[in-house]
Amino acid sequence: MRPILLGLAAATLAGHAAAQGRARIGPTVSSIVLQDNSGANHTYYSVGGTFAFLAGDDGEIGLTVARYKDLSADACTRALTFYSVDSYYYPVGPKGIAPFAVTELGLARVTESSPPYACGVLATTATTTEIGLGYGLGVRINAGHAVSALVEGRFFQVPNSQIQALEGRANVSLAFGKARQSQLLNGTVGPAVGLLFPLSGPMEGRGPALGVRFRRDTKKGGTVSLQVDYAPLRVPADCPTACEPNAILFAPGYEASLHLG
Repeated sequence: MRPILLGLAAATLAGHAAAQGRARIGPTVSSIVLQDNSGANHTYYSVGGTFAFLAGDDGEIGLTVARYKDLSADACTRALTFYSVDSYYYPVGPKGIAPFAVTELGLARVTESSPPYACGVLATTATTTEIGLGYGLGVRINAGHAVSALVEGRFFQVPNSQIQALEGRANVSLAFGKARQSQLLNGTVGPAVGLLFPLSGPMEGRGPALGVRFRRDTKKGGTVSLQVDYAPLRVPADCPTACEPNAILFAPGYEASLHLG
């Protein structure tokens, strides 16, 4: 049943790609960090592939299959195969060096020891199908018209399992297809420095926010922009632990303009 569903999904995406134009396909690898029952972190890896196509000036839709062969830190068995539909949002377009936000939703085939407290004694496993989801931020780098590379950091979770983690992913793809007519013009990228002034809420800045700002003009007379900042924060109220968190701020924007000829 799964090969049929994957075939239908791939055929649907391929049809849309032919209609929309530019598409890409290539391998995807990731590094995921999971905690065991004692709170220690363990790093695991996955391999897979991604097929995606541009559905507009600021959007891309894709299909990713990833295999996590071993996610266990002890004698237990824990493996995962994840089939996801990915939605990429490029606030300033996918050209050049392009930041993006991505949301992934799909089916997770989880294989775990059953029962989990008898690992290594009873050699039985159970495979279940769950809904998996992820949300991440990343940067796309285009090398000419034929190759693109994506680097992403995301939060990934499979409810009803012990998989809830931060993950880094990387993809290198070959691009093909006719480029669609874009409304975006050339843009700029540069460093940005900001200060956070608290108006309400439990947090305040404990230093300047450092980041990068992307900006593109459009043929419609406006400007789209995106600023990504690393912000050191502090909880000024009574706080026993984790009183100095750090945050990544993702702020897209649009500026309308009028040119008189």
